[in-house]
Amino acid sequence: MSCNMMSSLWKKGVFATICVIFLLFSYDIAQAKEESLPAGDILIIYSDGAKNDDMKSIRSIVEYFTYQRFQVTYAPASKCLNQIEKFNFIVCYKVERYPKELVDKLKDREEKGNLILREREGIKNSTGQNDIRLLFVGNELLRYYLNETGRKDTYMDSMKQTGKLQYNFSDFDLKEALVKEENFLFLTENLDYQVGSLEVGGEKGYFCAKVESLYHIPLTDMNNHLIKAAFIKEAAKWKWPYNGEPTTYAQYIVLDKVYPFQDAQKLLEIITYLIEKKEPFVISVMPIFQHGNYPAMQRFCEVLRYAQANGGTIIMHSPTNQMPDFDKEIVNEYITTAIRIYMEQGVYPMGFEVPKNWMFNKDTIEIMSRFRTVLVSQEEDALIQSEDVTTNLVYKDGHQWIAPVIELDDSGVSYLTTNSFAVCFDITEDMEKIKDKIQACISSFVPLKSLWDINHSFWTDEDIMEYKNQIIFINKKRVEKDFNATNYDENFKYNRNTLQRYSKDLSRINKRLVIAVAIVSSLFLTFIFTARHRNKQTFFIKKEKGKKKGGKP
Repeated sequence: MSCNMMSSLWKKGVFATICVIFLLFSYDIAQAKEESLPAGDILIIYSDGAKNDDMKSIRSIVEYFTYQRFQVTYAPASKCLNQIEKFNFIVCYKVERYPKELVDKLKDREEKGNLILREREGIKNSTGQNDIRLLFVGNELLRYYLNETGRKDTYMDSMKQTGKLQYNFSDFDLKEALVKEENFLFLTENLDYQVGSLEVGGEKGYFCAKVESLYHIPLTDMNNHLIKAAFIKEAAKWKWPYNGEPTTYAQYIVLDKVYPFQDAQKLLEIITYLIEKKEPFVISVMPIFQHGNYPAMQRFCEVLRYAQANGGTIIMHSPTNQMPDFDKEIVNEYITTAIRIYMEQGVYPMGFEVPKNWMFNKDTIEIMSRFRTVLVSQEEDALIQSEDVTTNLVYKDGHQWIAPVIELDDSGVSYLTTNSFAVCFDITEDMEKIKDKIQACISSFVPLKSLWDINHSFWTDEDIMEYKNQIIFINKKRVEKDFNATNYDENFKYNRNTLQRYSKDLSRINKRLVIAVAIVSSLFLTFIFTARHRNKQTFFIKKEKGKKKGGKP
């Protein structure tokens, strides 16, 4: 009897424990669903359990929306369900796994968006500032969405996986590329807008199309430069609330990653060519942390001052990261030292260049926050990890962005005016190739601009720089960017320490040894050839004079 009672109590206890665990688990799920997403201008919804490659594409989209100064919220579909009504601009990027409730949520936003469009029809000078717009990038979710909302006959399907994309960036700049998707879908009924040509299996579709408040781009591969560039242009128009084209931004000629020990004469030749062409340019210099008074550094800074006084603007590249455990305080110390070295030579950086994945890490975002003007390069810092966040945290710092150009041909110029772009030059390239690229920039429909035309500022651990109204202030004191030639000290003392002096002495000894070895080797070879010649004369029998070739002995 007692055993039965104990057994019954034990079963009831286990059952109660399971119930509590289930309730707690259910509560956690409910809490996760109700977790609020940060507010933003744009919501990007992506597939639950998105793959790494898809997340790279999503970060690329967030990156370019950031350059256009939009605050972006991005999260998987299940996390967005109860947040969709807070956003007027919604991108559904390659959503393949999602809760079924997502369709109803999107339908509510689309219907409200359509109602707003109809209400402002015929109203003169009305704007789309209160519009609600949905952009589907990819085909799986849109196919299901149209079927579930009674529009099965409003699109065309294709199970082909390859096609040819053609897209115009201007009246004279048609670009084309082969593209690939798992399948294709094209809207066919009541299109208000369509642009680009996408030919799939003999059928012609579009790159982007619109039906009232619903927009569609069937291509998702952001590694394809043409798809990426066309997406950026169409997304800017999708977000633009007014009639006509969005604001036009310029491109910048950037002599990129210039080191003090590179050929100063080659750098001067490029600078002189740009000055003669009367074109603005930027020089991105690499940081140095010691020996700022060495003659080689003085010569380099003399060239930079000449550029600075003749339309060129200087920015500084971020230090090369070699720290597995990134320490932002140490990096800030290095940046402070490097900028101070340049400013002591009369060179005043106006901005900062960083790898693109610095935009997605809290430590590097904090470092960038010290600079108003930031140029982003195509390179990635291999030791920096992108953090799992749901918004572009870097947006809050209000940077003036210069994005890396998306190259669509060998000219390397920008075909986009959606934001500022940098056309980067490697000064070690052949001079004729550099001239051709400069000429391509000059001939481009995208205008060139000088960084001296906009305000800049930064602060370090020791200094504050402000550039406004065409005047540079360092720690609130005005400085000039006029060119002054350097007076070189012919008897400059390098102040080498014992190890450096010993290394230099060894270097001199090594040179002498190389010369000595070369002389001895030459003498040795001379002796060998002389001895062989004498032996040949002594030991080999000469043919008798007059004897015919092939005669008998």
